[in-house]
Amino acid sequence: MNLTIWDLSTNGFSGTIPPSIFNLSLIVLFDVAYNQFEGSLPSEIGNTFPNIKFLFISFNNFTGSIPISISNASNIVRLQLGGNKLTGKVPSVGNLHKLEGFSVSKNYLGSGEDDDLSFLPSLTNATDLVRLGIEENNFAGRLPQQICNFSRNLSKIYFNDNQIYGKIPSGIENLISLTIFQLSGNKLSGNIPSNIGKLRNLRILYFFTNNFSGYIPSSLGNLTELLQFSLRENNLHGNIPSSLGKCQKLLAFELSFNNISGTIPPQLMSLSSLSILVDLSYNHLNGDLPIEVGKLGSLGVLDVSNNMLSGKIPESLGSCNSLEVLLMDGNFFQGPIPSSFESLRGLRVLDLSRNNLSGKIAEFLQDFKLLAKLNLSYNDFEGEVPLNGVFKNASATWIKGNNKLCGGIPEFQLPICTFDHKSRRE
Repeated sequence: MNLTIWDLSTNGFSGTIPPSIFNLSLIVLFDVAYNQFEGSLPSEIGNTFPNIKFLFISFNNFTGSIPISISNASNIVRLQLGGNKLTGKVPSVGNLHKLEGFSVSKNYLGSGEDDDLSFLPSLTNATDLVRLGIEENNFAGRLPQQICNFSRNLSKIYFNDNQIYGKIPSGIENLISLTIFQLSGNKLSGNIPSNIGKLRNLRILYFFTNNFSGYIPSSLGNLTELLQFSLRENNLHGNIPSSLGKCQKLLAFELSFNNISGTIPPQLMSLSSLSILVDLSYNHLNGDLPIEVGKLGSLGVLDVSNNMLSGKIPESLGSCNSLEVLLMDGNFFQGPIPSSFESLRGLRVLDLSRNNLSGKIAEFLQDFKLLAKLNLSYNDFEGEVPLNGVFKNASATWIKGNNKLCGGIPEFQLPICTFDHKSRRE
């Protein structure tokens, strides 16, 4: 049989693939991705498929190890083995000079040992490599210095959700074509290298959930193509660089769960491009929330909770009328709920708890049709609690710790409101 293409992708097939199929030596494309095939890959697959260019077995139930013979299939351009149950070490792929895409993601590869990433240096021979995915496995070990010598065409790196430790190697700025750099969910440490600011094509930078320390390099402001940026859940300290205000395409920004201090730069709050998320929670930020926050008119989620912010909540925040989630709890904000909040009709969650807010609870909040969770507890609000909207649901509204409130539904167990009536002068 002189077949050159074997394409059974996305057809819901199950069972094992007949061994005879792997003897079709003229096969150029072998695609069985997105099925339910099982069994192991033949140990001689790299020899019996000498002409193979595209080998796709992603998202099946294949088990066992990746055959060492795969390195003999020197014509392979794209090798996709992700989304299976493969185990063991990844063999050297140094003979695969034509590789453009390589993925072993979402398997059980690696053993948590120091040499798990020993195959990575062999990829320096793939001078046309564009995409590299090893995410969601059990790989440990340090990132080898040789990754800085990967193809200058490399656009996407997915190393996330492993057990990789150590520092980002110096020379990372050589990967000038990178658009996605995913290192999240590992055990990486040390400083974030300032030379990452030279990767001017970066659009997604995810370093969250690691052990990075030190300062946020101001050079990251040079990443003017950046769309999504997350450093949450690290040990970073120092200030938020005002230079990030130059990232004028930014859609989402996360710095939560670090030790960041100082004030929030107005330049960051002026990025009108921010439309998905700004999360600065669980840090040590102080000072006022900049009035420039009003420029975030397209923003969906703003979380500045659990910091040391103070002053009045700026009226300009009422201009952020795309907000669905607003979390400002655990700070030192004072004064009343701004009247401008009446414009925030799209809110689903509003948390102003554990502050020093005062005055009456804004009655317009009961008219917010989408508001499903409202937390005003542990402030200094006074007067009558509204009776409609979210205030009708004691499991969706929290007002505990405001000793001057009265009225409301019986479940709040507040005193009945009494009003002083001054006698008229005749």
